[in-house]
Amino acid sequence: MGTALFTGVTGLKAHQTRLDVVAANIANVNTIGYRSGRVLFQDLFSQTLRGASGPEGGFGGANPQQVGLGVEVASIDTSFEQGSLITTGNASDLAIQGNGFFILSDGVKNAYSRDGSFTLNSNGELIEPGTGMKVQGYMVDENGNIDTNTVPTDITVPLGGTGIVRASTLAKFIGNLNPTEDPDNPGKVVNRSVEVVDSLGKPHNVDLTFTKQPAPAENTWQWQAEYDGVVVGGGNATSLLFFNANDGTFDEAASQASEAIEFSISASALGENGSIPEDLTVALDFSEITQLASGTDLDSDLTLQAQDGFERGTLQRFLISADGEVVGVFSNGLSRTIAQVALANFSNVGGLLRDGNNLFTETTNSGSPQVGAPETGGRGSVSGGVLENSNVDLGDEFSNLIITQRGYQANARTITAADTLLQETVNLIR
Repeated sequence: MGTALFTGVTGLKAHQTRLDVVAANIANVNTIGYRSGRVLFQDLFSQTLRGASGPEGGFGGANPQQVGLGVEVASIDTSFEQGSLITTGNASDLAIQGNGFFILSDGVKNAYSRDGSFTLNSNGELIEPGTGMKVQGYMVDENGNIDTNTVPTDITVPLGGTGIVRASTLAKFIGNLNPTEDPDNPGKVVNRSVEVVDSLGKPHNVDLTFTKQPAPAENTWQWQAEYDGVVVGGGNATSLLFFNANDGTFDEAASQASEAIEFSISASALGENGSIPEDLTVALDFSEITQLASGTDLDSDLTLQAQDGFERGTLQRFLISADGEVVGVFSNGLSRTIAQVALANFSNVGGLLRDGNNLFTETTNSGSPQVGAPETGGRGSVSGGVLENSNVDLGDEFSNLIITQRGYQANARTITAADTLLQETVNLIR
């Protein structure tokens, strides 16, 4: 009977531990990135009253007789199943779909988390606001490349600070060159101006001249580009734009075969905006223009559709792609990769140690972190503007709560029954 008392106590302790874990799960049902826990029991050492004996002669053998001495907690495991995703619209909020953890650092040690509710501090560093730990990843080098074989470092997104430009390399035109003779414009000359951008983001105007050629070359136009009165492209007998005689469309093959359609401004050239920092070569795309008569309207509507140069722009906002790349969007319309978020995975995620603040730390049983880019090496993808909710299933937890409560009550009854028997035993001497 004394054994039964102590056995019941072990049941109370084990079920109390299970109740604590269930309570923690329910309390964290809305905690971002929380991983639920579960408790597994195992029986304690059993007292052997009689050992087993094998068959011998006419005796068929006997099984052992043992009395269990109670129960104990075998393990408290963490479930790393995927939690549901919720949309926030905040670009710095991140969620992992699949395996992996965000890497956070305080400058001394790393911690790992599924909670991606990050923000930027005053230095533009991506941090976890609760602890101030910095999110780790890979910054682009001076050539705009990312090397994921290096050790991850702090991610910095300098909103409003970094400025970028892009020198022009292409100018595309649309519209029509009207071939109809104009008495007021002998030789049919069409003038246009195109603004291009140098490598420092300065704009420069280049004057283009198109001159219709006489018969028998009436379906050709000579072109010329001038910068500050100096010819920088075309202007030769071979600088011709050819059009198909049957439909007036641009004959790109014949035109390119005649001469490359581009202009180049030397770094030593001086224009209305001064010299340019380095040689600037811009290709001219006339593939969409035509040579069609326009009735009584003798004007040509040749127009610059676009050029790919951009003046200086500052970083205004950022987005994060599925592979973890942090893409900055600048005020001049350009976008450029700034960094890439790193993820870590472990051979045994169940071996990680909870460290509070939704953080995990590695242990000898978790193995070393396997660090790399998202969507590589078995690591999951990253979603921006999204958070991963707790993976707690309330239905399961309420069921476990009832089962745990009944188990606790049953063990309490065992103690009560053993106490009653002991009391009856004591009463035998009255």
